[in-house]
Amino acid sequence: MADDMGWNDVGFHNPKVKTPNIDALRAKGIELTQSYVQPVCSATRSAFLTGRYPSNNGLQLLVILQEAQSCLPVEHKTLYEYMKDEGYVTKQVGKWHLGYCDTTCLPESRGVDQFRGVRTGAVDYYNWTEEGVLQRMVDGSPSAENIGTHLAIQDAIDVRELILDHEDNESPLFMWITPTAPHDPLQNTPEMFATHDFLDANVLETRLRRRYLGLVSALDNIVGETMKALKDADLDDNTIIVFSSDNGGAGTSATFGGLEYYANNYPLRNGKNSYTDGGVRTPTIYYDPRLSSTTQGTSRDFLIHVSDWLPTFVELGKLNPNRITLFGGIDGKSQVSNLQSTYNNPVTRKYLVRSEMLVALSDATGDINNPSDCATEDAAYRWRDWKLIYGDQYYLRDPATVASEWPKPEESPELPEITGDDCHRTVGGQRVVRCLFNLANDPSEQHNLFDDNPSIVYLILGKIYAAKIKSVKPVYRTTLGANDVTTQPFGEYIIPRHDYCTPSIHFPLESNDLVCFF
Repeated sequence: MADDMGWNDVGFHNPKVKTPNIDALRAKGIELTQSYVQPVCSATRSAFLTGRYPSNNGLQLLVILQEAQSCLPVEHKTLYEYMKDEGYVTKQVGKWHLGYCDTTCLPESRGVDQFRGVRTGAVDYYNWTEEGVLQRMVDGSPSAENIGTHLAIQDAIDVRELILDHEDNESPLFMWITPTAPHDPLQNTPEMFATHDFLDANVLETRLRRRYLGLVSALDNIVGETMKALKDADLDDNTIIVFSSDNGGAGTSATFGGLEYYANNYPLRNGKNSYTDGGVRTPTIYYDPRLSSTTQGTSRDFLIHVSDWLPTFVELGKLNPNRITLFGGIDGKSQVSNLQSTYNNPVTRKYLVRSEMLVALSDATGDINNPSDCATEDAAYRWRDWKLIYGDQYYLRDPATVASEWPKPEESPELPEITGDDCHRTVGGQRVVRCLFNLANDPSEQHNLFDDNPSIVYLILGKIYAAKIKSVKPVYRTTLGANDVTTQPFGEYIIPRHDYCTPSIHFPLESNDLVCFF
């Protein structure tokens, strides 16, 4: 799972981007062209691990900050725990970003046998800190070993070591690789910066795009090291691999400030933190060495949501075919039948497993200081080819504030400009968002059909209200500052503490109040 990688930031979508290892996976796997995640990373990771829409697991609002008194609700069983039930050894390399304010929130408490990486959202690539706090952990303990090594290089080292360590283990392996690359800060080694040297280093925009693509190349190297390690451990012919990103790329049309945004989602609209497809549809590859030669290198356009991977992986990984695992209350659907070589007649199968999904349900103001109590103000819903975005706080960018909601990458000024209809309306004197797109005819979401299709709008609104009624209160809490309550000394470093929240007290998982539904 890449971090903040754009639709247009892989070689198989943009031949000017150099991702040979990811492209090799695409050439031997299946591209899933309608693969949806969440607009931000904590929400996506929570959906992946619980099989639930974030509005049903409490992590639908913003992201978890290092001082937050919240984490992935302990009430929900994780994918790691399901895989352990099937006999798997579980490992993770990369970022957690699902909270650590209590020991029950840590990856080691949620089913991870071995964890190497950072527990927060992003760090300095060289000193591994966020706001001065050392975040790198190895198997539950803080680690400054090799500090100064670029984190993407360290991730590649860790991936290789943990895979080779499994070479003679008779149990199967489930491993989640979650680098921070290519998330900002845009820090490169000289080798990373040189990978896209056709971009002018003397011009700010092209230099920043080049730095971003340097991190993309570092991510691609992690994919390559993964494949090499699997081969060296004699596991390559018996391993399924899925490649994805946690949300759309944070590009120049991003809707909040403070970071270096040079990902690109062209020709999709907008990017990270947006409910349009640039924020929630991501390059996704399914690789399985059992795929037939006629299946390798193809693409499939069935709908798949990030929550679907939990039941899919458990079904793929069952060791005992007579065992039945019950998934209580999850939203994900197993996509095994859509991923097999025997998949045929995509026209009739397109919506066989999933014909609809809740793309997002939250309060999309992005106001960290005044988070929503309900997080039901804004929604995006996909029903077959139709997608409705409906809300009263959604901040879809005013066309007057940015050059384009479809920015072209710096390396491709020759691409055609894309423009589209504004989605804002005025209702009762309030500026709201009312978007309806037919994605089969309009994948760039240029043409707002909201006013012309009231029956489709009402149908999907009914589904949105049903999702609101099912939703739970967000667990987001920011009552503490990043101070000695959340950190502690560790030699010359400052490291996180894990004793400044009690999940059952600070964020019990509760149903939303009736006032939130209408």
